[in-house]
Formats: sequence, C-alpha cells, structure tokens
Amino acid sequence: MSRWDLRPWHARWEQLSVRERTGLRAAALVLALALLWQVGLAPALRVWHQSPERHAQLDRQQAQLAALQAQARSLQTQPRLSRQEAQQSLSLLTRDLLPGAQLSQQGDATRVVLKNVSGSSLAQWLSAVRQTAQARVTDMRLQRSPSSSATPTPSNSPDTQAQWDGHVSVQLPDRGAP
Repeated sequence: MSRWDLRPWHARWEQLSVRERTGLRAAALVLALALLWQVGLAPALRVWHQSPERHAQLDRQQAQLAALQAQARSLQTQPRLSRQEAQQSLSLLTRDLLPGAQLSQQGDATRVVLKNVSGSSLAQWLSAVRQTAQARVTDMRLQRSPSSSATPTPSNSPDTQAQWDGHVSVQLPDRGAP
C-alpha cells in the first residue's frame, strides 16, 4: 500500500449521501474562493485603491528631488571663494544678521559666540553662511537664553520668539587666492 493511497477516501466519499457530497463540494468551493480572494484579489485591489495616493506622494518626492538638484546646480555654478574671501563674507554676514555675535579663529574653524539671538535670525544667518561664504557648520551648541523666558508675553505676539545663547563652529573653504 502506497503512502498516498486515496482508495479509503474514495470509499468514504461513495458512502456519503448526495446531499452530504453537495454540501462538501459547496464548502470546498467557498474555501477555494476565500483563498483566491485573500491571496490573489484583495492585495491587488488594495494596491489599486492606494495607487492615486502613492502616485501623489511620489510626485511630491520627485518635486523635492528636482528642487534639491536645482539647488545643487546653482551651488556648483557659484564662483569659488578663497579662504580670505570666505572669512570676509562670514564677518559681514555675522555683523549684518547677528549683531552682538563675536567671531574668533580656532585653528581651521571659526567660532561664532551668540548672545540673545532669535531663531529666525540664526536660521537666516546659517543659510546665508552656507551659500554666500561657502562655509559649513561643524558644531553647534545652543541653549535658550535665560532672559527670553523671564518675561512672558502673549502667544501671538512677534516678541515671543525664543532667544538663544551658545556657539557655532564654521569650517571655511580651504582654498588659496583665486
């Protein structure tokens, strides 16, 4: 007798009444349809319903990548500054955007000490330093200025912006004169 001998199953099938066989066929059909739905149709239908949302998400990502690519190209086309020109540009930007900040040279890096600087001024300065002075930030340590939290103001007032103290280390380009 072989391992897959189906004769006992066939004999049992023949002993069943027509009604029982019909019920078992219907149950097997229902199980097969449920399996087909779970494995084949439901995942495909789910993907099809999510495709517009996924397509919109991919379009947004593509637009962000295109913007980053355009920014990278604009940075590549900028004239390269010498270290001295970058230092002058950093000094001017710091004087104009962060009054009261102090610059000090520490080896290859320039350290900018901040006192009571608003977050928006700092963000504007960081962006300008990156693009205009072609410098990159290597270290930044900030803490909320104690004087900014001492005086409560209404939450919709423009004066509610936190003030920051700390320092920023900036690495200038390492190029000689152009």
